[in-house]
Amino acid sequence: MKLFVALMVYTSASFACISGKGFLPENDMYLDVDYKSINGGIDEQEFNRVLDKLQQVYDPIINQYGGNLKINRLWSDGTVNASANRQGSDYIINMYGGLARHQVVTSDAFALVACHEVGHHIGGVPRYTQRGGEWASVEGQSDYFATTKCLRKLFMNDDNSTIVRELQVPSEVVSKCENQFSAQNDQDICQRIAMAGLSAASLFANGNPPRFNTPDTNRVSQTFESHPQPQCRLDTYYNGGVCGVEEDVEIGQQNPNIGTCNRANNDSEGLRPLCWFKPAGSNPNPNPNPPGGDTAATPTVNGQTSIQTQNPNQLIPIALNLSGHQGAQGFAIEVSKPNQGFSNPNGREPDRRNGLWLQSFRGTSGTYRLLPSRQLPGWGVYQVRIIALDGQARPVSNFSNPLIIRLGR
Repeated sequence: MKLFVALMVYTSASFACISGKGFLPENDMYLDVDYKSINGGIDEQEFNRVLDKLQQVYDPIINQYGGNLKINRLWSDGTVNASANRQGSDYIINMYGGLARHQVVTSDAFALVACHEVGHHIGGVPRYTQRGGEWASVEGQSDYFATTKCLRKLFMNDDNSTIVRELQVPSEVVSKCENQFSAQNDQDICQRIAMAGLSAASLFANGNPPRFNTPDTNRVSQTFESHPQPQCRLDTYYNGGVCGVEEDVEIGQQNPNIGTCNRANNDSEGLRPLCWFKPAGSNPNPNPNPPGGDTAATPTVNGQTSIQTQNPNQLIPIALNLSGHQGAQGFAIEVSKPNQGFSNPNGREPDRRNGLWLQSFRGTSGTYRLLPSRQLPGWGVYQVRIIALDGQARPVSNFSNPLIIRLGR
């Protein structure tokens, strides 16, 4: 088995919204204070109005958790993001003007992002497991908190019927909200939350906008801690908005089934989506062809084994871990020809018929970043698999089951 020259593997650790990073993955967008969006964004007055309301509602609640809510209002900073951090008893959220000025951001979507950052502090479990992030709820949980609890509190006393009449709410959302809630105000809030979620989830959707009627069908094998894909995030916002648990029942800080709609209680609506959340004691990712003892674990992207992208210039972060294979010091990654499956699944030989390219690397865990515009010949469906190698580039495992990448419109 001949393999190519070894390259660097990047580490996969990420603290997302915490430790100086953001509501969105790191990006280089910057919308300075003079930027004027034609179709959307909010002005400084609305920026402060939303944060004033958040401060008023959550000051006493954060105090009950032993903290002091501090909102850094960074209107002049053009960063298109938001973040959370702690300094002693200060529970800090950082809200940037660049995010508020972005063309897809509405006032309600900006409120959702602020709620998400509060959710890192008090959104409950699951929390980050990486070192330095143990106090913070994971991204999906913070999204869920934002719509099950925080936005409802912020919207409760508004003239929601009038606000909703100005929104173009899809009929399926109207029907779902009417079925879930009997009171008109609750129905209106439900619709408002759904549209706020659509706006927030559309940030960096890269030409493939999320939709209410196309839920993410991927299922993670373990709870994913970083940023879910846009469709998965919309599913979380939407589900949180239709959950019937009262907003004053706070989410459990140790038990994920307290204050939530959940499978343990046999709830059928308002659940955290399985595209990022794995309930304790469940197996939401059944594999009809489970790997054998020496078969490499399937590589994933954001915890998922099947993804779609329309942007060939966007890096695809492929996460892998082969550290459990005895003698492993590196790995090889193999990509199939477009629209071709591997002809020799789970063996130890590369596919000389349907394989497109094969390359070897040092290291046994981390993230390989694939750039479609450079590494793939064009639109199509590709399979990606990995195999563990020893120090002499000899296989010490079988090839994994494939990750599926759908590249195209």
